[in-house]
Amino acid sequence: MPKSRTKNSWRHTVMFLTRLNVSIWAATLMTALIISTASGEEAVTTPDMLKVGMIAPDFTLKDEDGVERNLSDYLGQKSVVLAFYPKDFTGG
Repeated sequence: MPKSRTKNSWRHTVMFLTRLNVSIWAATLMTALIISTASGEEAVTTPDMLKVGMIAPDFTLKDEDGVERNLSDYLGQKSVVLAFYPKDFTGG
């Protein structure tokens, strides 16, 4: 068999396997998406954004020691300042 034909055949095989691999991944992703959508869970909605001066809704978060803190626990006390550091201590 001529050398160029073998090389071409190999190239076609690699291209076919690459396309097959991409197709399998796409089918898997679509299946997972369909299953997660059809699971019957309610969609997560984004709450309305607060404006300056609005009363914050009550929520619970863990502090640096892992203790759960409610915003309502501080009602009537001194002012509460919330500081969020989305990329603090991360490589991002």
